[in-house]
Amino acid sequence: MKNDIGRTETTGANTPMAAIALAGILLAALLGLTSLLLWQSYDTEKESAQMRAEASAHVVAAHVQWMIEASNQALRRIDAALGEAPIRSSIDTIADITQAVGNLPRGFQYSVYDERGQLRLSSVHEAIGINVADRSYFAQLKGGENFVISQLLEERLSGETVFIVARSIRRDGRFHGAASIAIPTRSLDEFWQSLDLGPNSTITLVHTDGKLVARRPQVSQEIDLKGSELFQQLANSPQGHYESWNSAIDGLNRIVGYWKVDNWPLVAAVGIEQTVAFARFRQNLEAALFAGLPLVAMLLAALYWIGRLLRRDANRRQELEAALVRNNYLLREIHHRVKNNLQTVSSLVRLEPSSSATKADLLNRISAMVAVHEQIYSTDQFEEVEIAPYIERIVREIAAAYDKEIKLDLDLAPLIVDRDKALPLGMIVNEVVSNAFKYAFDGPKPGVLKVVAEPLPDDQIKVTIADNGPGIASDNKGMGSRLIEGFAAQLGGEYAFTRDNGTTFTLTMPRAS
Repeated sequence: MKNDIGRTETTGANTPMAAIALAGILLAALLGLTSLLLWQSYDTEKESAQMRAEASAHVVAAHVQWMIEASNQALRRIDAALGEAPIRSSIDTIADITQAVGNLPRGFQYSVYDERGQLRLSSVHEAIGINVADRSYFAQLKGGENFVISQLLEERLSGETVFIVARSIRRDGRFHGAASIAIPTRSLDEFWQSLDLGPNSTITLVHTDGKLVARRPQVSQEIDLKGSELFQQLANSPQGHYESWNSAIDGLNRIVGYWKVDNWPLVAAVGIEQTVAFARFRQNLEAALFAGLPLVAMLLAALYWIGRLLRRDANRRQELEAALVRNNYLLREIHHRVKNNLQTVSSLVRLEPSSSATKADLLNRISAMVAVHEQIYSTDQFEEVEIAPYIERIVREIAAAYDKEIKLDLDLAPLIVDRDKALPLGMIVNEVVSNAFKYAFDGPKPGVLKVVAEPLPDDQIKVTIADNGPGIASDNKGMGSRLIEGFAAQLGGEYAFTRDNGTTFTLTMPRAS
């Protein structure tokens, strides 16, 4: 008891350290939770920006697909409106071409070139006479390509940045000339404004060969993006998103969504500048710092108050633990003294001038009662008893009291029962096993006693005791039979004796009250 109480005092002495440790844990938990919330906020904003960029790229790709398909149809109509004669300017031809083109979007310009690259027909009359034989798109058409989308170009007449959608015109398999539509990159401005992605956001059209086709904000230089992150991503998926650090064009960091234009060799990319993408996260961070510092101060004050409560609670717990130690000690002493008293009764029974058989029965019954008390105080389990060691002790003590070579076959599952059920169960086992040793093993056949304790469904327990004796029926009028019946009723269980190559006793009982 002194050792137990000493340990309790040590626990009480460590209470301030425990309070400090708890304060540290709570503060760390708060910081961890705050960090987690901030990280989740950052991750949410990042994911939102990625989804927005990718969705915007999809919208741009659909718009560009419509522009290219509309331009391609206009170029087909121009081809159909031209005759078989060499391409030359004439009033009738101009009228036919104008009617064939129809209403192109504002700012789009059509042109028709002869086989030498000389401009013959154009929606901009002042441009007549310009030669494009040196343009790479014209060389591709003359070399056999049927349809070409050019890289970013600068118009020779106005200096405006455009990209060209051009189609070859062939007659009898020979190159006859080319028709083209110039799409100004400023056509992306209005579309860029409608997306409302914030300042420094970009819309970019890139040819699948890596050449820059158009960009908003506009650039004038030719740029090859074949080795950029965009094409590394395209190798894995025709649409998606990625983070662009230190853009090759303007050096800014962006979250970029991209989408391959259906049916055409173009990729639409939309970039959202990262300071814009994480603007709400920064606001959340500032708000967290603004609210967090007073909260930390309040937490420290609360931890100090909690520490005082913990000290008070530790003192109270110390008193309760000391009382628990004393109660456990007293219960152990009670069971120990009950066992000693029962052993004293056993000694008195031995001195009683009665028959040896009667004494043996009484001593076995008292021994069963001693065993349960010894099992309780030796394990400090005052509410429950493990029946396997308890039953085994009873069986082996009875076997030791008889001078017979009997094989014991014990199969006892580790089952727990309420304390109040242990004694009646032990008394039943004592009566049945004693009866087997007295009556079942007098013949020449080697004796075997099998004892099984096993669990059943619905929190039931089954105890089976079987011998290989002659199968003597139970004595319904004897003391043992009456004890078995009474104890079985006390347990709330059912029992039965069967005789088949020996006697088998079966008891089924609930585990708990």
